[in-house]
Amino acid sequence: MTIYILIMLVAAAVVVDFILRKVLDIPRSKFWGKYEYESLALERWDKYVMVAFVLFLILDMIFMVVEPYIVSFLFLVVNILLKSIDEWKYKQETKEYVTSFVQMGFFFTAFVLLASGRI
Repeated sequence: MTIYILIMLVAAAVVVDFILRKVLDIPRSKFWGKYEYESLALERWDKYVMVAFVLFLILDMIFMVVEPYIVSFLFLVVNILLKSIDEWKYKQETKEYVTSFVQMGFFFTAFVLLASGRI
C-alpha cells in the first residue's frame, strides 16, 4: 500500500511540474546533471549536506536509527530547498524556483507521511 501512495505522489509531482512549466512558460531543465549554484555559500552548504547525508546513511545502516528511505527523503527536501533558494535569490527571471518549491512541497509531504507512519 505504501508504494502505491508514493507512486501517486511522484506522479502528481510530475503532472504539476509539467502544468506549471506550461502555464509559466518555463523551459525544461536537464533531467540529470549538477546544478550550478550562483551563491558560493549555498554551494558549500550543498556539499555539507551531501557529506552529512552519506555519513548519516552509513551510520544508519550500522545502527538502524531510522528507516533509510526517511533519510533519503530528508536529503531530497534539503537539497531541493537549497536549489530553490538559489533560484529564487539569483535567477528570479526564469521562475524556475516556483517548480522547485512545488517539488519540495511534494517531497516534504511524502517525508512527513512516511516519518509519521501514516503510509
